[in-house]
Amino acid sequence: MNIIKSDLVSAVHDVMWNDISDLVKGAEPRPVLVLTLPFAQQSMENTQLVKMLEAAKLQPAQYNIIQIEQDKVVAWHQLRERLNPEIIFLIGVVPSQLGISSLFKLNAPNHFNDRVWLATVPLANLAERPDIRKELWEYGLRPLFVDLTFK
Repeated sequence: MNIIKSDLVSAVHDVMWNDISDLVKGAEPRPVLVLTLPFAQQSMENTQLVKMLEAAKLQPAQYNIIQIEQDKVVAWHQLRERLNPEIIFLIGVVPSQLGISSLFKLNAPNHFNDRVWLATVPLANLAERPDIRKELWEYGLRPLFVDLTFK
């Protein structure tokens, strides 16, 4: 489907208008949106994610977890309008997958679009790299969710 017919904007960007209802099915607006690469429900990655969120003192009613395929693009403006998060935690998902042309400092809070963003590597990499886990905790999760020193 070619929504925008122009020499300036290619049809590649039409994905920004695709319906995301299936992706956000059952999700409701909550303060934290966790966007991660897919993982199995009973996997080590799932256990690790739950432990990270619990360590950050987050309750399940405070966040949505949405899994996005590595090569899939989902429009940030649609996620923002439907879920209205204050904090977006990107785990292995890069901003360009959301149609965002911005670079975020890894493992530390960033301001963008009047929200706080925390980007890190995929869960599988976190499991293998204790140095990255420590940095994520020290400079990202703890100041943002536990100490509440970043807003």
